[in-house]
Amino acid sequence: MTYEEFLEQVQSKAQTELSYSPDMIEYFPEGYTSRDPKELEWVIESNRRYGDVEAPHLLTDILLLKKLDKESEITTVQRVAIRKMYEDLEEKGFDAVFKDIREADDGLTAAPITKSAVEQRTSGVYENIREHLILRPLNYKLHAQDLDDCVYRKVGDFALVLYHLIGNAKSTLTTSKIKRDELKEWGMADRVEEVMQEALENSMRLFPACVYSKKAQKEVDFLATDLTKEDISINSFGKKLLLLSTMKTTNGALALFYPGVVEKMMGIMGGPFVAVFMNINDVMIFDRKDRSADMFAESARSSDHMGEMLSKKKYLCDKNGIRPC
Repeated sequence: MTYEEFLEQVQSKAQTELSYSPDMIEYFPEGYTSRDPKELEWVIESNRRYGDVEAPHLLTDILLLKKLDKESEITTVQRVAIRKMYEDLEEKGFDAVFKDIREADDGLTAAPITKSAVEQRTSGVYENIREHLILRPLNYKLHAQDLDDCVYRKVGDFALVLYHLIGNAKSTLTTSKIKRDELKEWGMADRVEEVMQEALENSMRLFPACVYSKKAQKEVDFLATDLTKEDISINSFGKKLLLLSTMKTTNGALALFYPGVVEKMMGIMGGPFVAVFMNINDVMIFDRKDRSADMFAESARSSDHMGEMLSKKKYLCDKNGIRPC
């Protein structure tokens, strides 16, 4: 199958199986750029997502799949690295490579942007959106340009960013960054830390921190379960490793910042410990003197199928908090 034939087949299947209308499917080739600020933003975001590079022209072919919800009058968009799908075609087959589009569409269908979600955001009343705010971790360098007007807290080389949680279904979170001007509209411009703390607590409530318990043979709520180091250590690369995430998995790196998590982990580890953010979803925990943390930190310096890269550093965790080491 040629690349052109593959493109036609993907578009046809998106129309017949997933109900995308022909006029809502757009193809953008490698090298595409735009003078339109909104278009340029998604071009740069696509390069970050698929290549860990910030550039004003596409570094790979992108297919945009858009749907308009008639009730809310809101358009949702899927970005597909179509050239990469084609490269995987021979090894995996068409249905397997189309699976990512199908799953992303399932997530959008299960977690749509509703009118009520928009009204929470635009009412100008903080109480209306307060319980719908969460934090998400992003690498600062990769996202610096689109964080200019946003609310966030820097931690080493990454940021904890304030988001509006619009939809929450399966492994998909539908979210939107909060702008600084919105805090002013809500009368919270001088109470940023309070807003960030409430968003962190919302995140903890919605997506509890978790570890895998060998005793329970499943992931368990880290803060709500009595645990030992032996029970939650997994054997890998000839070593016993400990992985921290959230029950949602997506956004799991935030779990280390939940109130009480560092303190409890110090009790399990017998004192201060080192954390390596493998991506935005997972945190590896090491004894303070464990040199293998360097190897894992090196492997965490690029995105992979497990999640977008978050940090290139190791972090010391103790009674004074979480900081690069």
